[in-house]
Amino acid sequence: MTAVSALQKRWNRVVAPLLPNPQATWQQLASHYSEPHRHYHTLDHVAACLNWLDQYRHLADDLLCIELALWAHDVIYDPRANDNETRSADWFAHQFVDSDLTDQQRTRVQELILATLHPHPPTDTDMALLQDIDLSILGADAKLYDRYEGWIRQEYEFVPEAAFRKGRSAVLQSFLDQDVIYHTADLREKLGLPAGENLSRALENLRD
Repeated sequence: MTAVSALQKRWNRVVAPLLPNPQATWQQLASHYSEPHRHYHTLDHVAACLNWLDQYRHLADDLLCIELALWAHDVIYDPRANDNETRSADWFAHQFVDSDLTDQQRTRVQELILATLHPHPPTDTDMALLQDIDLSILGADAKLYDRYEGWIRQEYEFVPEAAFRKGRSAVLQSFLDQDVIYHTADLREKLGLPAGENLSRALENLRD
């Protein structure tokens, strides 16, 4: 089974029953995540996030809302824009307006999608889990993390090298400057140390 077919099977099991026309929404979602300018923010990223959710589902208070937020959090992704999270939340709201979700659930999913901008520390346990899962790549093994940095550079290929190094260094340093990168104890214990090592190594590479 390919990664895409496995994701579609999960979609059909978890998400499709909520929607009046789930196939059309799936096609839109898959089309967005398959755009040619994407190298990291793809369906593979969604699959990786959902895999982390499966491993730490016992930490979730509202598993469905977290899962829906992970499906949609990068559905709109334009490296030249600074409102991708807002547009992704709007996409979700539009697609799920006639779903079986309650108004409270739809609002909550939008709030969680916006939290992947990491504008502030999480305000509850589900937001903490979602943000940690979104940043799980930072704590990947060194080989995968270095590939991730390459994918990000490809997504920003329109940015001149010097400007990219400066901007990317600022982003990575901002993570290191936080008191903690991961807010849930379980993921902090598993990913905190390798994340720090990866970020420090990437910063050194950007300064070379």
